[in-house]
Amino acid sequence: MLQNVVIASGVLEVFKVGFGIVEGHYFMLKDGTIFYVKGVSHPPSAVIAFPKYVPSEFGERLHPHGIRYAKIVGVEQQFQHILSVYPSFVTRDAYFCYRPTPVVKLEYIKHLYNPIEKAANILDMSKCSSPALCDTKEFLKLIADVGGVREVGVSGSILVDLHTPGSDIDIVVYGEGNALKMYKFLVEAIDEGVLGLRRYDENALEKLYRERSLETPLPFKAFVELERRRVLEGMFKSREYFIRLIKEPKGDDLYGAYTCTKVGAVEVKLRIDDDSESIYTPCRYKVSIEEVIRGPKAEIEEIYTLRGRFNEIAKKGEVVIARGSLERIEYRSGKTKYRLYLGDLGDYMMPLT
Repeated sequence: MLQNVVIASGVLEVFKVGFGIVEGHYFMLKDGTIFYVKGVSHPPSAVIAFPKYVPSEFGERLHPHGIRYAKIVGVEQQFQHILSVYPSFVTRDAYFCYRPTPVVKLEYIKHLYNPIEKAANILDMSKCSSPALCDTKEFLKLIADVGGVREVGVSGSILVDLHTPGSDIDIVVYGEGNALKMYKFLVEAIDEGVLGLRRYDENALEKLYRERSLETPLPFKAFVELERRRVLEGMFKSREYFIRLIKEPKGDDLYGAYTCTKVGAVEVKLRIDDDSESIYTPCRYKVSIEEVIRGPKAEIEEIYTLRGRFNEIAKKGEVVIARGSLERIEYRSGKTKYRLYLGDLGDYMMPLT
């Protein structure tokens, strides 16, 4: 069980509750910069997080407190901001494969934004102050009343009150049972063409491709085919939505469960043996090796990623071609395994079918 944070009378207090601070939460530093939390595995009294909104007199987004903010777009730009402004945050840790990782100590946090509380506040609103909030409230009611899903939170720009008229709906669902209900609800609603839920249209796909192709190189046709498989992102009415499903951390997701060593960059063909974990964050596929195209050879057992773009894009029995980092995992028991990590610039995965 991870540590969580609340603000009481201006004092930062730490206590154990629920999932703790995990994917979906945002927080504000004492200098006003707003970070988003990444993943579910964090060192003691700290969290892995990236900056998303920085105070700027030229910022296009106005916080209700009167502070203007500029948005940092893209993980690469966010990490460069950390290096330039918060270099002491960057850590190399054996659990995170010694890659440079932004670790923020809880003591630096001024305010925590809780997605579950935000969803409850939106549902309690008697009148919506913006179209984005109105659509979010309607979506939340459908999730609860039709899908029967609980422990649903609102993340993203709406969580931190920096949304615009065109902001998307960023939803996070906590708990395996709730996650499975949510996924079933989405599949049925989209396949039946009801409740205003649908997959991306052509214009949205072109916009999404322009954004993602900078980090994940795929031909446009292949990108479109993969997006047709997915329900965790799409359109609600005329607004984009994105959903992350989070299970309670256990096993490999408990910080310190293993040490990790990067072996090298690889491009491989892998057969998908189990895709049941592909809907969650973190996302995993159990695999067996078909061919090493380039890079060091190893018996890869798993594809692992924290990037939502790799969710639900390969099915059991399919062969995929993928490029990423080969990592060696060593447990305290002495057992070892190899996995393919996806998440760095240029990484991709695509079914050969």
